[in-house]
Amino acid sequence: MRAPRSYSAGFTLIEVLVCIGIIALLIAIAIPALGGARDRSRQMGSAVNLRSIAQIFEMYTQNAGGLYPAAVPGAFYPDPNPYMGRATISHWHSSNLWANLFLEAYPWAEHERMYLAPGATRDLGQGPVLVTTFSSYRYSSSFLGQPKVWSGEPIRSDEWAQLEQSVRQSMVRYPSAKVLMWDVELPTIRRSLERDSYGNLMEKSPMVFADGHTEVRVPAEANAGATNWAPYAAHAHPYLHNTRDGVFGRDY
Repeated sequence: MRAPRSYSAGFTLIEVLVCIGIIALLIAIAIPALGGARDRSRQMGSAVNLRSIAQIFEMYTQNAGGLYPAAVPGAFYPDPNPYMGRATISHWHSSNLWANLFLEAYPWAEHERMYLAPGATRDLGQGPVLVTTFSSYRYSSSFLGQPKVWSGEPIRSDEWAQLEQSVRQSMVRYPSAKVLMWDVELPTIRRSLERDSYGNLMEKSPMVFADGHTEVRVPAEANAGATNWAPYAAHAHPYLHNTRDGVFGRDY
């Protein structure tokens, strides 16, 4: 009597190669999707930070008679880097160094995750440095000057002292269309950030508007700005800093 044949339960070489090809295809499809999900998650984290900062600004304006934050001439403010000590801040550079105005109430060491976009890092423990530490978020210069600065009207030299003043919250005509602050670091982008000839970011950036809502928009697609001709303007040309007619105007 002939013995029964035995059959192997294994895969043939062709079947194995087909399985490997399918797995590789699935991985190729999944990796960009996972990367996109990670970027969206970090954008959401940045939006959460911006909403928190907007709430701090709201409390500030309520305690300052409706005025938006700005450095007080002659006042000394701490730097996030403990080796930098305290220093004065020029008026227009409040757009870069706005965080320094709040460090006594919201210390950097305790609130670093709010000041930095997800993925950004700062090493403050390597000893004295020659540059200060910036937040990932930029405060619009439009809130640091009176609307005439960006009206296109001639400005006499003796007018600047009155025009270089932060504005009142009640002066913002279109709060849902006027950007208060946005992410200029964008640490999720692992390459040099693209900018146009005016220095506007050509990348999608989380931003918070004067009414407190957040969106992801491209700064370079904002309405064209008017140049800030102030002698020491920190950002004379980029759009969101220089909305035409300042807080009377719209960014989008």
